[in-house]
Amino acid sequence: MPAQIGAHRARALTGSLLLILNPLLYVTAEAVSAAAWRRPAYRYGVNAISDLGVSSCGDLAGHPVCSPMHAVMNTAFITHGVLFTLAVCLLAPLLPQRPGRRVRILGIVTGVGLLLVGTFPGSPEAVADGTIALHTSGAALAIFGGNLAAMAAGAGLCRQAHRRLGIALVVLGAAGTVSVVVVFTWAAIVASSGVITGVAVAERASVYTITSVELLVGIAAFAALHRRVRRRTDSALRERSRTA
Repeated sequence: MPAQIGAHRARALTGSLLLILNPLLYVTAEAVSAAAWRRPAYRYGVNAISDLGVSSCGDLAGHPVCSPMHAVMNTAFITHGVLFTLAVCLLAPLLPQRPGRRVRILGIVTGVGLLLVGTFPGSPEAVADGTIALHTSGAALAIFGGNLAAMAAGAGLCRQAHRRLGIALVVLGAAGTVSVVVVFTWAAIVASSGVITGVAVAERASVYTITSVELLVGIAAFAALHRRVRRRTDSALRERSRTA
């Protein structure tokens, strides 16, 4: 039994640390890739996140793209997906069975989506050869999957008396889901013109809700583990002082 408890804690600790590290790595890779743009300058409020992964210079959906560090961004997409899936699979068993199973499935969907995004970057060549569909499908899987996973995890936490954290996850997941619906709806409306603009802010909102959830859950899980270890240590010290 103590060995099982130790293994359980080790999995929870690993999952919490991955959720803290993962969004920090992703945001750093995004900032580094964006800073490498020169002509034209990358603008967070105008350019899509996927522009950072475009492997060639040219015109994409009506605007110029040229990302010198596209390999960094595409590696970040793939790494984010792998670490997200791993962390979710490690932490999902802490939830009640049904929401835990949903979170695990949605975590895998998110990871697969990010793998597609990083493996098949959007580019003028991707538009020409049709692989842009894989990139777009991956983006949909990743963003919908991540935000729905947040909502499922939040619902599970509310059932475990972690109400404030649960509500925060549900709100963030819902906001991200609404944002991604706006992104794809707006893209569909303007696609007939061949120029897709005005979606960068909504896209970032739908992605940053996921990274925010990762940080919140990772910090909360790590803090809970720390409190549990401290209580056990204090209890052991008190017991030792009684028997001394």
